[in-house]
Amino acid sequence: MKLRYLLLSTLAVAISSANASVVRPTGFHPGEVRWQELGDKSDDFTSGSLNPGKWVNAPASLNVGAWTFDPANTYVQDGNLVIETTQDTHIRRFADSCWDGVAGGPPQFVDREFYYKSGAVHSIAKGVYGFYEAKIKGVEIFPGLSPAFWLYSDDHPYDDRNDPTKQYVDYSEIDIVELQQADWRSPTDFDDQYDMDHNLHARVEENGQIVWKRPKPNPEAQLLHYRAPFDPRLDFHTYAVENRPDRITWYVDGVEVGSKPNKWWHRPMRVTFSQGLRRHLIKYNPDCQRADPNPDNIISEGFPEKARMKVNYVKTWKALPSVWVEDQDKYTGTEYPNSKPLDVSVNYHGGSDFYVESGNYNGVTVNLVEKNASGVVQVIRSSNDPSTTSDANKYAGKTTLSLDLSGVTPSNQLPNGHYYALAPVFSSSNGNPVYAQSPIEPIKITGNGDSNDVPVTGVELTPQTASVKVNETVKLTSTVKPYNASDKGVYYYSDNSNIASVNNSGVVTGKVKGTTNITVTTNDGAYTSQSVVNVIDNSGGWTPVTGVEVSPSSLSLSLGQTKLLNVSVLPSHASNQSVTFQSNNPSVAIVNGQGQVTAKGKGTAQVTVKTKNGGFTDSVTITVK
Repeated sequence: MKLRYLLLSTLAVAISSANASVVRPTGFHPGEVRWQELGDKSDDFTSGSLNPGKWVNAPASLNVGAWTFDPANTYVQDGNLVIETTQDTHIRRFADSCWDGVAGGPPQFVDREFYYKSGAVHSIAKGVYGFYEAKIKGVEIFPGLSPAFWLYSDDHPYDDRNDPTKQYVDYSEIDIVELQQADWRSPTDFDDQYDMDHNLHARVEENGQIVWKRPKPNPEAQLLHYRAPFDPRLDFHTYAVENRPDRITWYVDGVEVGSKPNKWWHRPMRVTFSQGLRRHLIKYNPDCQRADPNPDNIISEGFPEKARMKVNYVKTWKALPSVWVEDQDKYTGTEYPNSKPLDVSVNYHGGSDFYVESGNYNGVTVNLVEKNASGVVQVIRSSNDPSTTSDANKYAGKTTLSLDLSGVTPSNQLPNGHYYALAPVFSSSNGNPVYAQSPIEPIKITGNGDSNDVPVTGVELTPQTASVKVNETVKLTSTVKPYNASDKGVYYYSDNSNIASVNNSGVVTGKVKGTTNITVTTNDGAYTSQSVVNVIDNSGGWTPVTGVEVSPSSLSLSLGQTKLLNVSVLPSHASNQSVTFQSNNPSVAIVNGQGQVTAKGKGTAQVTVKTKNGGFTDSVTITVK
């Protein structure tokens, strides 16, 4: 029996999206990370034809045994790259390694009958670390076809296989997005068009053998499933990944949807677009462990007019070493008494190919400088965070630095034309200092009692419980109340620093197995809050999840407002702390993979958090006014 297909027969005629100049990744702001576009892996598809200087059409290395990639199925039209699938019964020579019904044997060439052709292109140029983004519209036919945007390496074998200092990686693949697969969990499962996949694949050496590392057997390290708040077939949306030496992070429409540690994805890779067939049009052959053509379900309806994916642009950037301060107006619009410290939150990115090193600054640093029309007169105060040079933090992050203002001359007592400014900086591994792109000035310093102080009324330390392995770190966050308190200075201490220590930024380091309390205390009023930290022995066994809690239990937001939910997996030292989020009413509120809720429309929605281990749930009610 043939499957019925969900066709959007009422779709409006597709109108090409304007190829506006895209100068930075979607969701990123000017004055923050500095980006350098890489033209050899970028294209706005406005030339009228596929650029042979950038792309290989229907590369032979991508052809599989279930359908054929044909050059005629990929073309440029109306400012878009178009990849279409056609129902076309044909014969092709195929290197069959399962010709005798046994998988993995020496291949023999056979004449095989195929029923579909599709399209694929990959870039001539290769890249490793950087930011890759494309604006894509999915395919109207569903299920059966899967538009994909991905990176893969093809230079194996590599000459470092015998390097004893590292594990050999034979193949790296980053799936930036696979749309409309409909079967991501298991062959008997069925996802709808809102489900999309952002996964990792690799081939590595273990015990002298080259073995595959696939997402489903290794979900924590390689599998990322996202349920979008939109139908990808109806319009163009941006899909992106940033590949850093330490982490791989995925974005949909500029919102982060997940992140994984980067273990094996350091090979040069090609930018690739393809439209593959899925199990509704092909069949799985368990004896040969592969997908084969399916002569029992040949569908011609909708091909090719409803079987086209479109790509409006693809952009690739290198991140350049960058340092910046968010909400600069907060600092330039506030008066700071010299009787209290000035806390400055500094963001940094080491750059795609570099990192923060000690250099002249010993980590990310913020200086309070005195300036005049000629430039910097002198550095008045300085604060740095050496932990930003550690392997765990040197590639990117955020740190809060405290400047001691005691004894600083008030701004109104400086010589005429002089003023204060904040100057964040760090030393890059490229050998140069890295400064903020725009000055944070003027900073107004007042004498003691010159301004109306807002007293502190409390402090909250989150998460309330945390787990950390021996010799690893976890960051606790303190929130001083009210938000406009004059003195937001705090200090931390551990009840038992032999079990876990804590620095002035709230970064906890596990020492030995055990449990201790970390307390934060405000400078103003000595208000306190505590977190319980469990230090886990790296050699310990598996601890199952017993529950999950999300706070607050209800939330009221204005249109466009965002809020990060606080989630506690129980027990705090459970081995698998991973959770997923889902909104039951995306038209009112959406939620990303990190628990950040965004108000989209008036009404009420419920956001549910679910543990990957055990499937425990809790929910929060969102009201958008």
